[in-house]
Amino acid sequence: MAATPGPHPTAPRRALAAVLIASAAALAIATPARADLTYLPHHLAVETNQKYGHDCFWAPPKGMDYATLPNTKPIQTPNLFPDVGSTYFVAQYKLPAGASLTFHGKFGHQRYMSWTMFGRPGALGQIASADHLRDFQIEPDRGSVNPFLPGRSRKGGPRRYTFHVVSGPIPARRAPNTIYTQTTDPDVRLGMSIRNYLPDRGRDGTGDAGLPKLVLNLADGTKLRGGEACAMLDPIEDASRSTFPAPLWKSLVADAPDPVNAPAVDPPRWEKFWNALYNVAGIFIEDPAERAATYPPDAIGGFQSNPDTSYLLTPISRRYGRLLTVSGKMPTVPRTLPASGRWIPRDYQVRYWSLCSGSSAVTGLGYDCVYDQQVPLRKGRRYTLVIGRPGDRPANARRECGYRWINFGKGESYDDPASRGWVGTMYMRFMAADPGWKQAPQQVEVPGTEREVMGPYYPRSKYWTKSEFRQLGCRGG
Repeated sequence: MAATPGPHPTAPRRALAAVLIASAAALAIATPARADLTYLPHHLAVETNQKYGHDCFWAPPKGMDYATLPNTKPIQTPNLFPDVGSTYFVAQYKLPAGASLTFHGKFGHQRYMSWTMFGRPGALGQIASADHLRDFQIEPDRGSVNPFLPGRSRKGGPRRYTFHVVSGPIPARRAPNTIYTQTTDPDVRLGMSIRNYLPDRGRDGTGDAGLPKLVLNLADGTKLRGGEACAMLDPIEDASRSTFPAPLWKSLVADAPDPVNAPAVDPPRWEKFWNALYNVAGIFIEDPAERAATYPPDAIGGFQSNPDTSYLLTPISRRYGRLLTVSGKMPTVPRTLPASGRWIPRDYQVRYWSLCSGSSAVTGLGYDCVYDQQVPLRKGRRYTLVIGRPGDRPANARRECGYRWINFGKGESYDDPASRGWVGTMYMRFMAADPGWKQAPQQVEVPGTEREVMGPYYPRSKYWTKSEFRQLGCRGG
C-alpha cells in the first residue's frame, strides 16, 4: 500500500505558482465525455432539446441528458461535477446602462428550481454563484399559486410568476422576485442560470414550465422583446471555463509523496467543499493548520456551485481496491416521484440528495449518479452504495441485496499522458437543507468537524476486493 501524503514544505511556494499559472491556464475548457447515466427518457430529452434549443437568449439545455444527443453544442456538456437529475439553462449577456430584465414564467412540475447569477471569476478562474432565489421564495402572479410552498398541492394552478434582474448591488431591502447583478458596468458580460431538478414522470426537462419570456426594459422606458431584445443584449453560448488548471494539478500530483494515488488516501476522507483552492490544491497539504493558512477555507464556492447546496467530496483511487463502499444515513427528502400530489413528507431535511462519481477537477466530468429515491434503505434509513467498474461488479452489488451500484467511470480524463484512469472523485449533494436540521453539512463551520457535526449522516467509505465484497452475501433490500 502506498504511503499516505504527509506535510508538504513547498506548499506556500505552490500557492504563488498557482497565481502565476492561473492567468495562463485557468481558462482551459474541459474535454467532453459521454455520461453513463441519464434521468429523462430519451424521447423527453430529445423533446426538451428541440423545444428549447433555439432560443435567442437562453443557450440550449445543459445536462447529462443532452450532452450526447446529435448535433449538441459544447455548452450543453456538463463539466462542473454535474448531477444526473438536472436540466440547466444558461444565459450570458451584457445589460445596457440603466436597463433591467423582466421574465414571465411558470412554476414547473418538478422537485426543485432556482435562478442564480454567476459571480465574477476569482482565483484559478473559478466562478462562484452570486445572487439567487429558489422556487418557494418567488411570489406567484395574482390569481396563480406557487406549488413549492410547504403543504401546497404540487399539482395546483395556474402557476405563473414574474421575475426581475436589476443592475447594481443587493439592497438592504430587496424587491420581491428580484435578483441583482452586483455591477452597473454595461461592458461586463453577465451570466445566470435556471436549475431544474427531477421533473415529474412524463414531464420535460423544465417540468413542462417552458422557458420564461424575456422583456428588456431600457432606461428610457422602451420595452423590447424577442429578437429585438437579444440584439441589444448580445447573448453568447460560451462553454464553461471554471475548471481547474491542468498544469497546476499535474504539478501538485507530481510533488506529492504518493504520486500514484494522490490526493486519494486509504481510507477515503470526506470533507465539505469550501472553494477550489482549499479543496483541490489544499488537499495535498496534510497538516490542517498549514493547509488553512495557505488556502483559507472561505465559503466562496467555485465550479459554479449551487448556493442552495452543500457538497461533500473525496478523491478515490482504484489502486487501493477495485471496489469502494459509501455508507451512511439518508436524510429525509420529499418523495415527489413519479408525480406526488403533495410534498411528502411535508417536513424534510433536504430537498434533494445524490452521490456521483466523477473525474478530476481538471475536467469536472460526471460519470454516474444515484439520487435519493433510487437508493435502497435498511433499518434506520441506512444505505450502502458500491462503486467500481462493470467488470469488477460482484453479483450481490444490487438492489435486491440492499445495495446500489455506481459506475466508477474513466478516472481523471484529461488530455495528457499524466492523466490517471484509476483516480477519480466522489461528490455528494445536500440541497436546500432545512435550517433547523443541525446535522446538515451546511452547519459545518470549521473544516475537519464534518464527522462530529453530521454524526450518522456523515459518509463512511472502505475499499474492497471483489471476493471480499462477495462474502458479505445478500442482505435483502
